[in-house]
Amino acid sequence: MGRQAKAEGTPASGAKRRKSAARWGLACIGALTGLAASLWAPDAAAQQPTFYLDRLYMAGAPDDGIAVWRPQMAPETRFYGQLGLGFGLNPLRNENVYDRSIIYQNTPVSTQLITYLDAGVELLGKFGLQVSLPFIAVQTANLASPSTAALMDARFDLRFLAWHTNDNFFKIGVNGMVWVPSGDRYSFSSDTQATGGFMVSGELDFKKLFVIMNTGLHFRPARGLGDSTTDFSTSSEWRWGVGGYVPLRDGQVRLGLQVFGSTGITGDKFFKGSNTPIEWMADGRMYLGEKKQGWIGLGGGTRISAGYAPDFRGVLLAGYSFGIRDTDPPSPDRRFKSQRYADHGADTDKDGLPDDIDLCPTEPEDGKPPNTDDGCPALPDRDGDGIPDSSDKCPDEPEDFDKIDDLDGCPEDDADQDNIPDAEDACPKEPGEPSTDPAKNGCPQFIRRISGSSEIQILKQVQFATGSAVILPGSYPILDEVVRLLKVNPEIQHLAIEGHTDNRGSDELNEKLSNDRSHSVMKYLIDRGGIDAGRLSAKGFGPKVPIADNNTADGRQKNRRVEFHIRSRVGGEGTEGGGGGAAPP
Repeated sequence: MGRQAKAEGTPASGAKRRKSAARWGLACIGALTGLAASLWAPDAAAQQPTFYLDRLYMAGAPDDGIAVWRPQMAPETRFYGQLGLGFGLNPLRNENVYDRSIIYQNTPVSTQLITYLDAGVELLGKFGLQVSLPFIAVQTANLASPSTAALMDARFDLRFLAWHTNDNFFKIGVNGMVWVPSGDRYSFSSDTQATGGFMVSGELDFKKLFVIMNTGLHFRPARGLGDSTTDFSTSSEWRWGVGGYVPLRDGQVRLGLQVFGSTGITGDKFFKGSNTPIEWMADGRMYLGEKKQGWIGLGGGTRISAGYAPDFRGVLLAGYSFGIRDTDPPSPDRRFKSQRYADHGADTDKDGLPDDIDLCPTEPEDGKPPNTDDGCPALPDRDGDGIPDSSDKCPDEPEDFDKIDDLDGCPEDDADQDNIPDAEDACPKEPGEPSTDPAKNGCPQFIRRISGSSEIQILKQVQFATGSAVILPGSYPILDEVVRLLKVNPEIQHLAIEGHTDNRGSDELNEKLSNDRSHSVMKYLIDRGGIDAGRLSAKGFGPKVPIADNNTADGRQKNRRVEFHIRSRVGGEGTEGGGGGAAPP
């Protein structure tokens, strides 16, 4: 049922759903931004006991950094949850709130221990919904009358993957956020008013390094501290962040560095010292399990400005995600198998499958894909791409399954080595030249391989001297493209070169001429192209295999030709190609 469900629906209907979801996501973000703008009141700072102090807005999703947000979504629906524990030392200092002429012995807020609870869902590979609920577990402060523990303002996010390149090298996302005043006005955990904002996220993925950039606005009410000796206040702010991450061990481990901060955008607060907190944080993350559904992380850093940010911040986190995609039902456990096959006899390896149906009767089944009930343990597969190491040409690099040599186990960025990335190459297995026409970019000029045929199509005739097998120099570029094609496609084990003529003259003479010409072409590929002779064969057929009417000049011209046929290749017969021609005899 799972596979049947996945097959239902056409590509067109799927595209319509994605477009509809995209429009809905952008509309919702626009609504959140409008709400945020309506909440902002750039009036004088209203005095109240405290304000929302913590500068770490936990990103929360499985692929995010701790404080920077990636424009990244799972391709299918995914739920996730994350629990973080953060410690801040001196997040609000004397220099932030008091005039320097005042000597004040006690730090306004000396410690905060905060738990961050994040939960969300990603939908259709395009947008996500998330709720974040931070909670001050322990706090020591000397302003107002804070509780030692207090709930903080909850945050609701709508995240949208707006655009990405075909190869996912560059991505852009948009986030809309709303904060609900659920915190305690006396405990540095609330702005006591609903606030909102938006964020634009960009990412550059260099495979071995990816870089994240965030920028956006948070519309906050103007708030000052309820202390006559202070002149410090907060207001709406511009937030930003940048991070660089290096994935290791096939993405199982990730190390990175992030810098994030904000500054007030009203009155005299723009890049004013106390209102411009900037922090750096190094962090590491380890993903758990074969599908990397669980993760644990650790981060630590300090402030790098005089703004209200901790002298030191440390973060621990753990999370888990799961999808709801229909799957085939799991195999029965060993106890059930043993009962089911009770009458089959011995089970030497004790894996629940009797020897008479166990393909590996002395090696117990391990239940791992691709065959979970054949009685054999899975073959070693270090990179986890489903291709056993014994058949994997790149056992430490997972196959990218881009429909280009997907059985060799190696990822391809430029399969035909023509310096045009596969994502932009209209002919990814045929070396070609750059073109402004996307349909021709990276394609050869004179040959083609067409899906469903075993023939290499020659778009321009191979020219010979009249009545001989001497190849004219003008045809060298055609044969050079055949050479390049064979060199970057070693799976082509046998290419047959066939010569043909029209019916003018004797059959004996035409067969000899066509045979000489096919051998002349083979000699060129070997001597000048360096192709192994064992991969080639040549034969002339004279006028025996016409493709047009020999009673017309045009038909005779088409019948005088050289053809290239892929006779065998690794994994089976050739499946791509076309037709070609040679000069008149």
